[in-house]
Amino acid sequence: MSLEVFISLDFTSLSEAIKVAYSVIRAGISHLEIGTPLIKAEGVRTVKIFRELFPNVTIFADMKTMDTGALEASLAFENGADICSVMGAAPRATWREALKVADDFNGEILLDTLGVENVPWLIDEAHKEGVHRVCIHRGIDEGVLGSESIEGVKTSKLKLGAAGGINEDVLPSLIGELDFVMVGRAVTRSKDPEEAARRILKVSLSE
Repeated sequence: MSLEVFISLDFTSLSEAIKVAYSVIRAGISHLEIGTPLIKAEGVRTVKIFRELFPNVTIFADMKTMDTGALEASLAFENGADICSVMGAAPRATWREALKVADDFNGEILLDTLGVENVPWLIDEAHKEGVHRVCIHRGIDEGVLGSESIEGVKTSKLKLGAAGGINEDVLPSLIGELDFVMVGRAVTRSKDPEEAARRILKVSLSE
């Protein structure tokens, strides 16, 4: 079973993010995350710019919405995003408002588990609400995500993924357990992002 690999462009410089995006796409990457720092630093226009530059790539706008679900989802999807994130810790009403907009654009809502203690419960509730994806996320301040973080949460109800310091060493333990991963620093901070992305892809395609 292979994994969808998103490269997380958690930059504050648009030009730097674009440069890395070209590199990883040359390596075969077809999923990009427009990171929250980039959206905050350069604005949601970055989503539109990436859509124009890379029309055939799946674009995930990491909005990390906590409120005004319809408004923020609209900003993401109107600018060309395929997927938009809402925080799992946000009110249920915010999930629902974002989902309504996603339906209008044939897009997907991803719930981010940062700040959520009971992840299995969140996954069940997300499924009930019609959420498309849940990403088990360990933040930079918390350290690196390991395979123990996904124990007991395997599901076929929706697309399940993970983020948080994922690299070539961690990735093999996630294959067969998840549908997608967000890979950031292991690629974006490497000396050769194209080669690093190529290695990550090779591991993700292993049986």
